[in-house]
Amino acid sequence: MLRRTRSKVQTLPLGVRQFLKFATVGAMNTAIDWSLAFLLTYYTPIPRLLGTGFVNLTGVPFRPEATAVWFAKFISSGTATVNSFIWNRRWTFRVRDRRARTPQFAKFVTVNVIGMLLNSTITTLLIRPFLPEPPRIAFMACQATATAIVLFWNFFANKYWTFRSTSEVSVES
Repeated sequence: MLRRTRSKVQTLPLGVRQFLKFATVGAMNTAIDWSLAFLLTYYTPIPRLLGTGFVNLTGVPFRPEATAVWFAKFISSGTATVNSFIWNRRWTFRVRDRRARTPQFAKFVTVNVIGMLLNSTITTLLIRPFLPEPPRIAFMACQATATAIVLFWNFFANKYWTFRSTSEVSVES
């Protein structure tokens, strides 16, 4: 069955295969992101300390609980980003040029920082009605919605900017 699925996938256009691989890597990174965000939010004081400290230090008119969610998502998304770069560079877009690694990583981080800001902001906006103690299912649903929206931004920005030259000429084995 695996061989048959692989042969069917190989007949798809390169861009479709890349999107499927990107989505697979994304699913793995989503598991890392969500698990870490969940653990940070519900089982450690780290986001609450950062959120409260940020609000108290800067005097911004944000609720500390909302800022805590933002920090939890920023930390978890950052961890998943490093993992994502490694997998997408080697497997999705099959980049082997070592000289391109540093500039591609800079572009990848730029795309993903924008994605993290979008994801963190969307999650925070969606969870606000449930604060100060959001139900866990609401937290997960808000993350799912934000992740689905940001998936398309990340794929197209990485395909057409970060890995552009290699993805256009890549021949998969």
